[in-house]
Amino acid sequence: MAASLRGDRHDDSPPLRKPARSGVPGRLMQPGALARRWALPLIAALLFGAALWVLHGELQSVHPTEVREALRALPAQRLLLALALVGANYLVLAGYDLLAFVHAGPRPGRRHVVCTALLAFAISNNVGFALLSGAAVRYHFLSRHGVDAQQLSRAMLFSSTTFWLGLCALGGATLAFGPALGQGAATGSAPIRIAGFGLLGLAAAYLVACVLRKAPLRLRGFEYRLPRLPLALGQLGLSIADWMLAAAVLHALLPAGGPPYTVVLGAFLAAQFLGLASHVPGGLGVFEGAVVVLLGGWVPHAELLSALLLYRIAYYMLPLGLALAYLVVHEARRRREHLRGVGNALGTLSAQLVPKLLAAVLFVGGAVLLFSGATPAEPDRMRWLDRILPLAVFETSHFLGSIAGVGLLIVARGVARRLRIAWRLALLGLLAGIVASLAKGGDWEEALLLALILLALLAARAGFDRPTAMLGLRQTPGWIVAIVCAFGASIWLGLFAYRHVEYADTLWWQFALEHDVSRWLRASVGAAVALSAFGAMRLLRPAPPLAAPPSDEDLVDAARVIDRQSHTMAQLVFLRDKSLIFDADRNAFLMYGVQGRSWVALGDPVGDPAAAPGLVRSFVERAADAGGTPVFYQVRPDCLHVYADMGMSFTKLGEEARVSLADFSLEGGAHRGQRNTLSQLARQGLRFRVLPPDDVPARLPELKAISDDWLSHKAASEKGFSLGRFDPDYLARFPLAVMETVATAPDRTGGASGSETRIEAFANLWASADRCELSIDLMRHRDTAPRKVMDGLFIELFRWGHDNGYRWFNLGMAPLSGIAASMRVPIRVRLGGWLYRHGEPFYNFQGLRAFKEKFDPAWEPRYLAHPVGPSLPRVLADIAALIAGGYTRVFR
Repeated sequence: MAASLRGDRHDDSPPLRKPARSGVPGRLMQPGALARRWALPLIAALLFGAALWVLHGELQSVHPTEVREALRALPAQRLLLALALVGANYLVLAGYDLLAFVHAGPRPGRRHVVCTALLAFAISNNVGFALLSGAAVRYHFLSRHGVDAQQLSRAMLFSSTTFWLGLCALGGATLAFGPALGQGAATGSAPIRIAGFGLLGLAAAYLVACVLRKAPLRLRGFEYRLPRLPLALGQLGLSIADWMLAAAVLHALLPAGGPPYTVVLGAFLAAQFLGLASHVPGGLGVFEGAVVVLLGGWVPHAELLSALLLYRIAYYMLPLGLALAYLVVHEARRRREHLRGVGNALGTLSAQLVPKLLAAVLFVGGAVLLFSGATPAEPDRMRWLDRILPLAVFETSHFLGSIAGVGLLIVARGVARRLRIAWRLALLGLLAGIVASLAKGGDWEEALLLALILLALLAARAGFDRPTAMLGLRQTPGWIVAIVCAFGASIWLGLFAYRHVEYADTLWWQFALEHDVSRWLRASVGAAVALSAFGAMRLLRPAPPLAAPPSDEDLVDAARVIDRQSHTMAQLVFLRDKSLIFDADRNAFLMYGVQGRSWVALGDPVGDPAAAPGLVRSFVERAADAGGTPVFYQVRPDCLHVYADMGMSFTKLGEEARVSLADFSLEGGAHRGQRNTLSQLARQGLRFRVLPPDDVPARLPELKAISDDWLSHKAASEKGFSLGRFDPDYLARFPLAVMETVATAPDRTGGASGSETRIEAFANLWASADRCELSIDLMRHRDTAPRKVMDGLFIELFRWGHDNGYRWFNLGMAPLSGIAASMRVPIRVRLGGWLYRHGEPFYNFQGLRAFKEKFDPAWEPRYLAHPVGPSLPRVLADIAALIAGGYTRVFR
């Protein structure tokens, strides 16, 4: 029982293991996990490719110049009308959140809800996975105004229901009663009408359920109560207004005399449904392909393409740009306030979102450069430039523009990870793109777009402070697929734009003002070579360094930080089996290990509390760079807000026991058993002593024999990470508490020559410099030692700590204890409670709690902070393997 004091072990000894031996995150990825990570991006890429194939077939008769003329022919008043409708639509979307908080509970201020909703929708409409990306924005902004995770979850579910309710109702009505799409037929086919009635039935079923269902719905510990009928009708009306306004934006951008609004509405809803189902961010390509197929019989293809292009800019890119500008200004203002000592609590969100949004618009800028290089230049502008620039400038700038576009696609990933080198490369790429855009064809529009992105990057420069190398950054499947899709789309666009030009080998070597196709061919090859070179460098680069153990200098700085702490668990750093991350001033650090894809930080950051958020963010980013899952093991309740700011969830691991030494006494009837234990051990010749660190090396051979005896009789092995192990350097660093017997040694004449001591049990002592906390780590005893020797050791330690002015004795954690058995808690928590109650054959959960309980401790919960998602079982398995020294040793 005493051998399991610290709670996360089967014995009180741990492993000879260094993080460097656990491998690089991702290298142990199973084929199934690899397939799951690639499945969704590849499916989205296939659907995107199918959409391009459909567009290629539908637009055979369209020439790029016709699209350009259609853009110019659109009246300004129709464009202004479309922009006004976009603004009205986003205000309706903000109404989703206002209505949601009427249902979900106490609503924060209306202004906060509206501003957050506008920001969240602008981001999620472009990024995709709106439920996740929008929820992250809302949580970080609204949690500061009293909105908790449960309330936000109910609000998000309400908003999602509102979204689909209107789509089902309006889409069903359009299919059931509206005209068929495609060629302007007046009536629809029977299957389409049946589908329409089915969608209407779903919407009606929801309204009926809101009337009849009184009890809340429960799923995996989450409880949701359906709204009452008036609120449900409000959902229906708000969602219908949202979809009708969004379709009206597209209708306003179509030429006069086009299809009636009802036809546009039906095509728009069908195309949006396909775009949502594809999981392509913003439905890019899929939405456009569906609209061309459905409205191609009503509108000339050139005018339809121009309307779709303007719709994509007005409804998606313009709100995203405004959201980015707001966050950049917000972050710059927060940094100024922080320098004045009045930092904004919302700055954590801006620091996380700004680089990701900048990466998104930077990716768009790179794609624009590639698309521009794949389309013919404006003839009038080319003739004007020909008067002042030589032909070589056109050729070179066209080639370099495409290279810069590829470069922006590549460095966008580094910008999302806040790499300093990526920020600098992005600036160079944007400057090159601006010059190339102006020189290759006077494309001031794209030069202006790139200049705005450049200004945003400059405004956010303080956030790019990470020195990681670009080649050391792990590329995710989604990012790789996105780069390939963007480059593939530029090739498709070039083939589409120049499909009327008959291919000949001589095209590659033609240099003339009017030979746009030749410039595109050369630029495409250059871009392909640049992409291939980057891919080859990634494949052939040396293996990234493994998680390195701390250096002697690191341990000196860590010891200096630990001396100022009141908690003792940080002493585990001296095992040298964990890597360290220090803050810039080296006044705080975080220790972690790596197992499989899990990056596991042990405890909270140690040191200056002000450095904790930065250390947590640095660790999370370092893990993400390597494709790992960052988790924090055994964190305290008072630090949970730091992890919540990073969007993490929490799972209770158990409770830690601490005995108050200031009130400790052996007097009174309640402590008669403890006094009897000490008396019994004294009669057996045992005494308690604390050896100073200088005396420990001389006793190491005897301690090693005790440790080996313990391991052999317990059939156990050394562990590590969160547990100590028998390591001479580690043990010699601390005082050692021992229970020993004293024997008289005879001399050669048979007389007494002196006394010898024999250690029966020992434990190394952790003591905080401010005498706030005393604890032990490694505990061993001889198999022949008296039965209650460990109980006596603890009692004597309590008395010794009390006499030396220590306030608390930390008994360590009792795993899975203190978990409520309630249907309202998540299933993973209920499973932990069930294992605590019924898992005695595997681990002495209740016995360990009972052993600590007899010392009348105060209990405090300990948590695992981890990303939201299905990875928790894998993470727990990795933590067990990290402690045990490998997966196979978990079961030994």
